[in-house]
Amino acid sequence: MMLETQRSAAIQVENTRPPGSAPVPAPVASIRKSIFVILFAALLANAALVLVGLPNLTGRIGTSYNLELGDLYDQIAQNLDQGNGYRADARMSETMLRDPGYPLFLAGISKLGGGYSMRTARVGCVLLAFGAALMLLRLTRNITGDSRIALVAALLFLFYPGVVVAETRAGIEIPCILTMMLFMLALHGAVKKGSLWRYGAAGLLLGTAVMVRSEVLLFPVLLLVYLLFAAKGRAERRRMVGAIAILALGTVVVMSPWIIRNYRLVHSFVPTSTISGLAAQAGLYTCENTLPGKPFGLADEEAGIERKQIARQLGLPSIGPYFQLFYTPQDELAFYRALLNRVSTEYRSHPEVLARCATRNLFFNFWFLGKTPKSVLLNVIVQAPLLAMALAGIVVLWKRKLLRNAGIILLYILYIPAVHAPIIAEARYSILIAPFLIILAAVFLVWAWQRVKAPDSGISQPEPLTVAADE
Repeated sequence: MMLETQRSAAIQVENTRPPGSAPVPAPVASIRKSIFVILFAALLANAALVLVGLPNLTGRIGTSYNLELGDLYDQIAQNLDQGNGYRADARMSETMLRDPGYPLFLAGISKLGGGYSMRTARVGCVLLAFGAALMLLRLTRNITGDSRIALVAALLFLFYPGVVVAETRAGIEIPCILTMMLFMLALHGAVKKGSLWRYGAAGLLLGTAVMVRSEVLLFPVLLLVYLLFAAKGRAERRRMVGAIAILALGTVVVMSPWIIRNYRLVHSFVPTSTISGLAAQAGLYTCENTLPGKPFGLADEEAGIERKQIARQLGLPSIGPYFQLFYTPQDELAFYRALLNRVSTEYRSHPEVLARCATRNLFFNFWFLGKTPKSVLLNVIVQAPLLAMALAGIVVLWKRKLLRNAGIILLYILYIPAVHAPIIAEARYSILIAPFLIILAAVFLVWAWQRVKAPDSGISQPEPLTVAADE
């Protein structure tokens, strides 16, 4: 599947592999070496931005973007590093507020780095982002068959402002992107080859991604609908059901230690984290209270005050202005489930509120909303061009009958905003799908460059990716 010009003068990048014992042709080896050199230089530049450039600008942009790690991941990691167990505060109970993948990673690199520090966390995120760029390079090449598009996508990813800010604040977005990129690569191979063991391997990787950020858990449901729609015949659909069942089994295997730990802690089934209650309450409160004179950041802080009042009303002692931490894990579970029930009751009683908030989240908040009016403007400046180029990339693939090759990543691009529609949504969450939007943007950019260089050029139309039968 290669984007190429039809003129003899155009440059074509060959992606076919030589036989196992044959030497790598000199032109191919030279291209690979050039790609490696370019990516290594990009890694150094990215590291300079994350470790030196943006931290020195904190005074200028700190009011618009928080460049310090938060969201409890750092606190849990520090307690793990200090031997206090999986808790956000040494005085409080063990917690289920955050999925364990990222705190365990931070605690691990803290041990290697001689103790926890923001710089150590940033170095870890730089390495994770580079790993994600390499995975993006391969995934893009698998989808388009063109190494030029793959390289452009990897470079765009490493220098995309949202990604660089996420690295600088050592945010959860970076490990989530890496784990989902690994899953997507494995899933692409499973769909192409049709091997059931590949679906199992993809399930293990999805389970890892869920343990980093649990909102990806239900993606296989949408994936199954898509594969059933793409399959031909009843027998093939039955195979797809079996394949997704194996994928789900692999996911549950990875999740099992966390599920068992939580059951032993509270004697209740808690498959992921308890944060969903907070996300729902904050989403409803900010939807109703973010006004022209009251920016989202202020409304979000007020949502935390309301949560503290609710905890008092329920008679559950807690600390924390934003995240409520409790003295027993049972109180934590009861509180965050109560928040979820309150929001669910409100939406059932007033469906028009749900419709209004979900619409706002889907079409604006998820892509552009920031803590302050200035950050909203900056988000529009950064995000709008990417979205426009991604849409143009979809058109290019559709016109060349290649859109099916990108079907699964398009599914994921739709899935994440849909998850955030009924809860809280802001622009930082869109970084989770930024690499997949960047693939589409890279398709458009390379196509546009080809058209400028060779106005009569076209794009080849290889056979699209199809659902394969079992090997």
